[in-house]
Amino acid sequence: MTTEPPTASEQADSPAPLGRTALRLGGKAFPLYCSMLAGTAGSMVTVGVIGNTATADLAAYALLITVFNPLLMVVQGALRGSMPFIAENGDDPAALAPVVRDSTWLALLMGGAGGAVLALAPLWARAIGVAGPTLAALGVLPAVLTGLALVASALKASVTVLLIGLGRNRSVMLLSLVNTGMAVTVTPLLVLGAGPVPGLGLTGAALALFADGCLMAALFLYVSRRRTVLRGHRVGTGAPEWAGVVKIARVGLPTGATLLIKFGALSLLGLVVARVGTEQAAAHQVLVVVANLLFLPAVAVGQSGIPFTARAAKRGSVAGVRRPVTAGYLVAVPAVAVGLVLLWASGGSAVGVFTPDPEVREAVVALLPVLAAAVAADAVQSLPGMGLLGLKQARYSMYTFAVCYGLLCLAAAPAAALGGLAGVWTAYAVANAGLVVGQTAAFRRRSAHL
Repeated sequence: MTTEPPTASEQADSPAPLGRTALRLGGKAFPLYCSMLAGTAGSMVTVGVIGNTATADLAAYALLITVFNPLLMVVQGALRGSMPFIAENGDDPAALAPVVRDSTWLALLMGGAGGAVLALAPLWARAIGVAGPTLAALGVLPAVLTGLALVASALKASVTVLLIGLGRNRSVMLLSLVNTGMAVTVTPLLVLGAGPVPGLGLTGAALALFADGCLMAALFLYVSRRRTVLRGHRVGTGAPEWAGVVKIARVGLPTGATLLIKFGALSLLGLVVARVGTEQAAAHQVLVVVANLLFLPAVAVGQSGIPFTARAAKRGSVAGVRRPVTAGYLVAVPAVAVGLVLLWASGGSAVGVFTPDPEVREAVVALLPVLAAAVAADAVQSLPGMGLLGLKQARYSMYTFAVCYGLLCLAAAPAAALGGLAGVWTAYAVANAGLVVGQTAAFRRRSAHL
């Protein structure tokens, strides 16, 4: 008895087994997670070094970075819009080259706009009433260097997205380790000085940020041109193809807006908690830092799953689109859970790394169950959110965040009045639970319409 071979549609809707997909996804996510940890470590070193100079320098640096980070976040979010197009054309250099060129132009345009905002920092800082000593430390040169660093970082981000879209996450990890090495060697040298080399303070920190951005952008570009399918194919910049740039921005900008909504809401929560008390405000900041660290595995897994989703969407496979998200739960949720268990088991000793104040430690330890609920829900909601990006439907994530976090912002003050810090974090956990429902429903609905 013979059997009919599967039809093309049946083949397209037959994804790899769940276990195999989970293993592949975990293998892609681990280097990306390491690169995120390396980047976090580099940032902490820079803050620690600049903190050993004048207080005014630290305040001015904090002002610049407070603007630099959200601007870079928007750029990175917008550039993620190129990842589905990269994944779809990963085996066709001729089709991939225009996508890379359009993504590069988007990075330069958005990075240039953000860099101009930073370069004008002495003007707008004076207009918003920044203290005199901070303004004096700020100066023109550090602001301009930080603006140029944003342009270089935007270019690096466009190549990072390219490498992730092509599945070259190990290259991203290795380059991030080089980046961290730069941060821990060049930054102290330029800021504090060594031997006959004088310390440059804030100017040194901005110069290190700019030099690091330029070097890393060059290394990322070299790897992308010599270690990927683009080797031997001329990409260039040329004149921008505005239709392609707009196509990527249309997919990616909602992701950037989503990130702004999230971290803007967290900033508002910080302001609300600051009105409750000093210890509560400090504990809130520690909780935010810990939550972000515990959340990194979910981000790594979610980003690694985008190429899988995009390629399945191109084939028209509903099951193939949903499989990476399901596999992502199997990888990300246990990883986040392990981090939470280790934090819970260590209790106050782990929290003591962030603060020596016993009252702050006690407040953080008391809220570990609520922190666990908030982080777990955040991890679960991020996976269908990344799936929507793979489907080029990231605007539905933006809508969901706008509703859930909009309600969180409205409830923050009453929650603080009723329950203090615990009330605020309970409201945050509830908002994240709402994201789980909204993101999952949106992903299932949009994936069913392939």
